[in-house]
Amino acid sequence: MAKKKDAPKLKTPYKLAICTPFYEVKAYSPYVVSLIQSISALVKLGIEWEYYEVSGDSYVDRAKNSLVHRFLEGDATHLLMVDSDMYWDINGFMRMIRAAIEGFEIVAAAYPCKNNWDFFGCHPKFDPETKFLLGKEVNGIRVLDMDVVPGGFILYSREAFERARPNLRTYYDPKNDITILEAFRCNVENDIRIGEDVYFQQRYKEAGGIVWLEPDITIRHIGVRAWEGNYNHYLLTGEMSTEVDPRTFQGGNK
Repeated sequence: MAKKKDAPKLKTPYKLAICTPFYEVKAYSPYVVSLIQSISALVKLGIEWEYYEVSGDSYVDRAKNSLVHRFLEGDATHLLMVDSDMYWDINGFMRMIRAAIEGFEIVAAAYPCKNNWDFFGCHPKFDPETKFLLGKEVNGIRVLDMDVVPGGFILYSREAFERARPNLRTYYDPKNDITILEAFRCNVENDIRIGEDVYFQQRYKEAGGIVWLEPDITIRHIGVRAWEGNYNHYLLTGEMSTEVDPRTFQGGNK
């Protein structure tokens, strides 16, 4: 009988910290399915991983800062910040991993926004003359250059936080007697309220960083119902998100 071959392993010092803040101390079942599938794919590729969570914190920026602090204190090279109400396809997830390994400091995915289901929450950059989307291709990885992206499914490198650090504040956590980097902050700038994810992206871009998006990943944003969307499909066809009944959800890749 032929010996079963082991899965190919990537020769990289890459280590991923998967991080999720839980406001209500619960996750949707599609999130759990995708999480298990993602961990399984990482193991098959020989990629080290660890999992962080913060439960019950009603301030999302503080919860995310706590996760970033733990990440920066550890030895992981990248942090995936993912909300607990997401389902994602594994092929798209692995393309994001490949982009990170190729050196893109921030790689995000777009998804339909709750209560505004026909909007993916992101703003791409365009060439002013041709009106074509701006992007980059490296070794088969195609990503788009973005003005802003949503923060519910985004992959950060350690270099991204270190690049933005000079533009960020810190604050003291008396409960744990630690000083925390305020990477995420709900803020008001020019009389406009901005979310915690946009705040970090602005500070990061001020330091010369570029926010990239992997457009071809299918994500379901779960609520009472689920809305499925693929940004690449939207760009090519103009078709928006699709409403999906979570009761008909089947795990696995699409």
